[in-house]
Amino acid sequence: MTDRIDQIIEKLQQLKEIRQQLVNEPMSEPGAWIHQYEVRKQYKKGGEIYWYVYAKWQANEPIFKRNPKARLKGIVKRGKNPEYTCHQHIGRVGSSTGLGTDPLVTEAYREWENRKRLDALDKALDEIENALMEVMPNKNNEA
Repeated sequence: MTDRIDQIIEKLQQLKEIRQQLVNEPMSEPGAWIHQYEVRKQYKKGGEIYWYVYAKWQANEPIFKRNPKARLKGIVKRGKNPEYTCHQHIGRVGSSTGLGTDPLVTEAYREWENRKRLDALDKALDEIENALMEVMPNKNNEA
């Protein structure tokens, strides 16, 4: 039984180190995710239809700083946040023209993956802490 406890302690130590490494990595905002969408464009010259896949950050709350084009500065729909928005363009994921993925998109996916790993790690630690509290309640809570 002591071996199992030692193994669990060792794994918890590893989790601590992994979490510390993740915290130091660049990561996305909490509650944000990446949405991909497709745009089809027909050019007049050849008449062919090309498709482009783009990525953008999405969130339920307006957390991304607005970056309006110069001609649209100051124009915000009524009831909307003038400083922040719920989505932000990242870049191209791919296209039928052979254009590849923008480096910003690759970095954004890495940041999002880091955030998901950190969230999963924190959730696991919360569950471990709750299980320990059930078995070993605080002395203050026993009364």
